[in-house]
Amino acid sequence: MNIYDIAAKCGVSIATVSRVLNNNPNVSNRTREKVLAVMQEENYTPSSMARGLGTGYTRMVGLVCAAPHSPLSAEAIGYIEGALHAEGMTTLLRTIGTQAEDVKQELDELAQQGVDAILLVGSVPGTEENTACLEAAACRAPLVLVGSYLPLTGAYSVTCDEKKAVTELIAALFGRQRRNVLLLHSGDTYADREKIAGYREGYTAAGYTADDQRIIPVEPSLDAVNACIKQLLVKGVSFDAVIGTEDILALGAQKALQRIGLTMPVIGCGNSLLARCSTPELTSIDTHPEALCRTAVEVLCHRLRGEEVAAHTVLSADLMERDTFRRN
Repeated sequence: MNIYDIAAKCGVSIATVSRVLNNNPNVSNRTREKVLAVMQEENYTPSSMARGLGTGYTRMVGLVCAAPHSPLSAEAIGYIEGALHAEGMTTLLRTIGTQAEDVKQELDELAQQGVDAILLVGSVPGTEENTACLEAAACRAPLVLVGSYLPLTGAYSVTCDEKKAVTELIAALFGRQRRNVLLLHSGDTYADREKIAGYREGYTAAGYTADDQRIIPVEPSLDAVNACIKQLLVKGVSFDAVIGTEDILALGAQKALQRIGLTMPVIGCGNSLLARCSTPELTSIDTHPEALCRTAVEVLCHRLRGEEVAAHTVLSADLMERDTFRRN
């Protein structure tokens, strides 16, 4: 039994049933009693969608995860769902791949479900097709990007200043006479582009030019990073420190170096459980996922209430120094 069945049995519109559910005064007592009696008889429990059909507000939010296998994504989903639940909202969770057709399909399905807004955790590759999909989604409902930024009408971004964090990290490494820093990244996303920009800016600030042969794209897996490190050494590419734009990349480099008896500073990004559980413990840039997610939910709620919000909110990121930095 759904709201359509209740409306049919009562001989009223679904909007009338929804008004009853929302205690709208623009319903006669006779009609209200009739609808309530049928709902009780049928043991009907209204959904958020049913309550919103007559108000234009479903209190459902589409939660889209662009990197479902990342430990940070799992953390972010938990923080966001908890914050939304505290606001009396429910979520529809979707995961998306990197292809534009996948992105479009999931966003279109959420629009058909009538969500009030969409939260995108992580970032998709910055292709024209993906940007067009996100722009279309932002035209249908407010779109909040968590950990990514796009200058689109109807889109609001909450990010950490990872560019500045990496720039400062390069300065710290130079202070330790580490001038050949290897940067491992996993793709063309906003977050990785910001870290690469910070890497270059750090070199420039120190009076040097970053060497492109030490900015390496690699699949975020231990085996792929191990193979990458071996290949670089065979080619004669020298490096005296490693930064991974994700903890998994840094951890892969650390394990590869351990196998061949090399030690040097290794730093990841995200401060995930992987960093804290590795041996030795991995130094990592803390992007404060809980604060990031709660801020994103606050932005969304302010926007749904019709309040003015900034198009781009930037939080600070901090270096969490552990053994892979302190002892090398």
